[in-house]
Amino acid sequence: MLEDMTIEILLKLPVKSLLRFKCVCKYWYTLIRSSTFVKKHLHHQSNNARLLVHYYNCSTLEYSFAFFQDKTLATFPLVYYDVDGVVIPNNPNIFGHYDGILGLYDWDSIALWNPATREFRFLPMPNPDIPPRFSVLEHKFGFGLDHTTNDYKVVCIRTYYYSEDYEDYHSAVIVLFHLSTNSWRLFEADLSRVTYVHESSCSTCLNGVYYWLTSVLDKLEFRTTYFYNKILTFDLSNEVFGDIPGPQDIPKLNLGNLILYDESISVMCFDQREVEKYVDIWVMKEEGCWIKELTIGPLVDVGKALGFWKNGELFLETITLKLVLYNPNTQEIKDLQHDGPYDMRKIFVYTESLVSIKEGNEC
Repeated sequence: MLEDMTIEILLKLPVKSLLRFKCVCKYWYTLIRSSTFVKKHLHHQSNNARLLVHYYNCSTLEYSFAFFQDKTLATFPLVYYDVDGVVIPNNPNIFGHYDGILGLYDWDSIALWNPATREFRFLPMPNPDIPPRFSVLEHKFGFGLDHTTNDYKVVCIRTYYYSEDYEDYHSAVIVLFHLSTNSWRLFEADLSRVTYVHESSCSTCLNGVYYWLTSVLDKLEFRTTYFYNKILTFDLSNEVFGDIPGPQDIPKLNLGNLILYDESISVMCFDQREVEKYVDIWVMKEEGCWIKELTIGPLVDVGKALGFWKNGELFLETITLKLVLYNPNTQEIKDLQHDGPYDMRKIFVYTESLVSIKEGNEC
């Protein structure tokens, strides 16, 4: 009985406290490191969602990470210009998060980072053979957990273009990283049906499957215009790609992002054509079946929609680059009092985790 009570108390504590309490005694050390306790703590009701804001300035090439530790977002955030003392070359981007672990990358490096435990791990760079006269165009990533093997995996879609004919001929090479073996392996797949893979604005891994929004180039117009076509999927356990029809009623000029809304794969569309802007949420109720769940607006002086917080509240970036929180029910706008000369802002809602990413440790 006393042991159960101790476990229940420890499950309610933040990661920072639990890391200190590992030094109390051998039993607590073993308990807090156990996979059972780590999983229970991650999904415990007292483990509140946290907000991470990623800023990047295109002019100065500077970046920062702002952490809102208070669940009410009332406390001024902690701001970091490096990652726990580890200097990242160039300007890192976040390709997703899962179980409290964030994936970071730039052109020359890839890494995993657990902000709660302050663990940071560089991954070896994948170097698949480049076809003759091809150049690297971009990388797109997916990150999640293989529930069959309890292994975290990173899938990287590296796109190449033919150097002599940039517009018409692209090629993709897929490599898959296993955290348990610390190694990449080449993955055979035909993605010729995909013209462009869009990076999700948040983690879009659900039930062991990662999802990307894809689009095709509209060559009937005289400007570069992409319209959304299908949802590309990757099953982390079976290691199989698939595709699902996307919403067919989205206007071509709406800017959409794939998100998780109410524990479902959804597309968030932001209409930028009018002075008064609207946000539409399309939810996939079952595979290939989409329903417009809600429309938020009209919104004024808004530059873009960033993602959702608790109780359906929506993060917005104003045209003056202020970060605000909009309540669709009351139509109240809360200025989070955290802005600066930054653009390309992304928000990530995540929960703290004891999951270790160190080499040799149980994942």
